[in-house]
Amino acid sequence: MKKLFAILALTLLLIPAVALAQPPGCTWEGDPCMRYGFGQYDGLPFNQPGWDYADAYPGQMLTYIVAPYNATPYNTVGCVALDTLCFHAVSLQGWTLATDPPDGELQELPSGGYIWYQEISITAPCDAVVGDKDTLIGTVAYANTAGACAPECGDCQDPNIRPATGVPYYNADTLVVTVIAAPPALGVLQDTLTLVDRGQTQAYVPFTICNQDECAPPTLYGYNIQNKGVTGRIPVINQTGSTTVDGGACRDVYGIIDAGLALACDYDTLTIIVWTPVPVVYDTCVQVIHVVEPELVPLFTTPVVTILVLALILAAAVFMRRRAVSKA
Repeated sequence: MKKLFAILALTLLLIPAVALAQPPGCTWEGDPCMRYGFGQYDGLPFNQPGWDYADAYPGQMLTYIVAPYNATPYNTVGCVALDTLCFHAVSLQGWTLATDPPDGELQELPSGGYIWYQEISITAPCDAVVGDKDTLIGTVAYANTAGACAPECGDCQDPNIRPATGVPYYNADTLVVTVIAAPPALGVLQDTLTLVDRGQTQAYVPFTICNQDECAPPTLYGYNIQNKGVTGRIPVINQTGSTTVDGGACRDVYGIIDAGLALACDYDTLTIIVWTPVPVVYDTCVQVIHVVEPELVPLFTTPVVTILVLALILAAAVFMRRRAVSKA
């Protein structure tokens, strides 16, 4: 059934701008159209629907936001009323799709050119190989008389021509996804510069180790963190450890700096090397440490003083009231 809808959508893209006959069980009050398609960044005028292309590595999810439209301002054959429309997506290769609002959920759009924003994600499977392709088709459709999303109901007029530009807008849009090689499974993230308060004896400086392959099993990474130190003020460290990171996830590890004897404006360099055991893959990152004066936190700020004064006034009022009651 999904492939039938897909073939229908591709066929509709080629039908000239004429009014079609309504199939049984279908009513055409408005005009479904794709106002913004998958080519959000392709430079086309107003991002009108058209064939678009993307790359994804195995396990990668691509997410787009499209805009289904009740194209009554562009309709020239009489379908210019409020209508209940829906969005239907299909992957010709059966790749995983996710939509928000849910696929097929009915949306009532008034006449006059109203839209809703539809999120759609497609994920390349882990068993895909470089060069594999999938075709994702998103269709804006009518609801049938039974209240179900019905791409088989066709369209009142397709394409719709925007009068100001002559640009055609169709009720379906197509994205072709090609599988590319996955990035290296190992990646390390870190801040370029980390500020450490003078006087800290255990300043935890983070590095983020990422397993960038969503399809990879949990992987054990070894790491070593060293600094140059500052003679007499910041001790040299040489920390070695390991951590297990799930596919597509990240974990933080820390270099621990002793700045207890450091001076403000001391600089140090922290370097991490991370590796996998078999096959050996490694990455390295360098982070600069700058020792700064700790920022003093004032005890009696204006809000604190205000709250204390109000509390004293309330306490005094309660005390005076109790005294008045006791004298009575």
